[in-house]
Amino acid sequence: MKIFLAVVFVLFTTKVFALTVTGTLVSVHQGDIFTIKSTSSDERLYKVRLSGIDTPEPKQPFGLKAKEFTEAAIIDIEIQVEYTSTDFYGRLIGSVLLPQGRVLNEELLRKGLAWHYRVIPSPSTSFERLQYAAWEKKLGLWIEPSPIPPWQYRRDKVFFNPPVKENQMDYDLILNYGIIGDLKRKIYWWPACKDYPEKKVKNIIFGYKQLAEDMGYRSSSGCKK
Repeated sequence: MKIFLAVVFVLFTTKVFALTVTGTLVSVHQGDIFTIKSTSSDERLYKVRLSGIDTPEPKQPFGLKAKEFTEAAIIDIEIQVEYTSTDFYGRLIGSVLLPQGRVLNEELLRKGLAWHYRVIPSPSTSFERLQYAAWEKKLGLWIEPSPIPPWQYRRDKVFFNPPVKENQMDYDLILNYGIIGDLKRKIYWWPACKDYPEKKVKNIIFGYKQLAEDMGYRSSSGCKK
């Protein structure tokens, strides 16, 4: 919670322009991942990963509930996906706009079926409030005494060679990659670096190495190129 999470998956520029795809549901894989078919003439299939949230994995408590909620929310309607990035799997990383101006990402948080996944340019205060409200009311997964966040549940791998470019990144594993930077010295490390800091407090976290360099950071002398 104390780690400062800055830009991690969007290309760092002065402005980030969102792209839009409109389509209908094909299948839901889990609460924050599903496939849609474009309503444009090409009827292309797109896999979508909701940004800024993380729903329980299928084998975790409330994983099935989150999946069912997402399916019920977007089945048999035309939805709009706004995204700024794609990851290693070609998934669109973004938000889903529902009828009446609702946002699917927010609805999952509101129902206690997701955590705020703090890997966006800055933690979302609105997402923070929604998660806190669900926790306070003991909704969904918050009824559990000590629910395990999905990113910790997935933490069974250590990546000594994290992704270099954006399209090599797995959005779900950003926290596992461990690419961190010192805000003051403008130096960054990854787990294979000999001088990798044990404490990550007040460090910035990146989703891939090139992003760190695009933001003016240089790799530590203890890191092999």
